[in-house]
Amino acid sequence: MSNVVRATLADQAYRELRSRILSGQLAGGQRLLPEELAVELAISPTPIKEALLRLEADGLVVSPLRKGAVVRRFTLQDVNELYEARLMIEHDALGKAFARGQITPAFVEALNRTLEQHALYADRNTLDDLTTALAFDREFHQQLVLAAGNGLVGEWHLRILGQTHTVFVYNAGDYRSSVSEHRAVVDAIAHGSLKDARKALEDHLKHSWKNTLSHVERSMKNEEIGA
Repeated sequence: MSNVVRATLADQAYRELRSRILSGQLAGGQRLLPEELAVELAISPTPIKEALLRLEADGLVVSPLRKGAVVRRFTLQDVNELYEARLMIEHDALGKAFARGQITPAFVEALNRTLEQHALYADRNTLDDLTTALAFDREFHQQLVLAAGNGLVGEWHLRILGQTHTVFVYNAGDYRSSVSEHRAVVDAIAHGSLKDARKALEDHLKHSWKNTLSHVERSMKNEEIGA
């Protein structure tokens, strides 16, 4: 197998497995065996192993004691660290976006388009709909960060978003208020108020943080009862 073909297959395996993790099809703690996945995806184990290494770098997979890969299970401390990071990155990004003159009518229109798509799926009840809504949610927050003009920070932020949304989809948190909270952020940006935009964003992230913690804690207690 040529290096080019193997890289292409590794990319395909990475995208497929990442999609399954972000959608909750592969739950936290589930083992990921390259030989079994290779049969399922009709490719050799080597590209699967390469894909798993990339997913580990994304923080979505862990390899405890190198005894094989498992889908990461997020703790309460993990959730706290993820949201602390998001608050720092997104709060700072808004300030830089305003300072760089990136708050244009075109930027606001792009945020509104993403929010409209987000709203189409956020109130629905299926896992597929939640997964789609979370994809537009990630796009919304990524637009805010990329407007700051730092691609490296944008890459870090995208990995953090993937992790926070993986926690969320695993634990079926309450998602109904997300659209109105995003709307408050966009409205403040459209009015040119950095102070109000930061306040709306902070309120949104803190609400999501609290909500996610409560559902992770509930899930942990349910597991203890079932054990």
